Amino acid sequence: MRPNDENVPRAEGPVGISAEPDDRPSIATVIVGGTEETRLLLRGLVRLNHHRVLAETESAALLPVSDPSDPPAVLILVGDSEGDEWPHELATARERLTGLHAILLVPERTPELIERARRMGVMAVLNRPFAIRDLVSAVESVARGEDILDRVPGPRRTTAGQP
Repeated sequence: MRPNDENVPRAEGPVGISAEPDDRPSIATVIVGGTEETRLLLRGLVRLNHHRVLAETESAALLPVSDPSDPPAVLILVGDSEGDEWPHELATARERLTGLHAILLVPERTPELIERARRMGVMAVLNRPFAIRDLVSAVESVARGEDILDRVPGPRRTTAGQP
């Protein structure tokens, strides 16, 4: 698991260049699953957009247990494994960190997967690969409590794999 981003020193910008003010609130995120490289990429994308990564791990069982009074965070769950492990990982993450709003990243977005994700309280499903703006938009929408399962861009495929 990676240390909390709040403990990582921030580099200051070059002298004489003023940064544009960003009035968007910083969103706390948790990244679970995928390879080390995938988590590194996701962490970079989240931080590039001025949000925080509270925890990052290959398995939800390795997440720290949260204080129930902590504000909710956005869970970015990578569902790339060959098996169907994401429901177990989602349940475990929610046991350890209360108040998570989940985004699921999958290699194929099928109607059956969307329905299952809906029943499990997932608020967004993104097809991999996805545009950076789609990930950022999903994180920000889900943080506001919006269920965007039906609004997330990306191809939907039928069971037979036809668009």
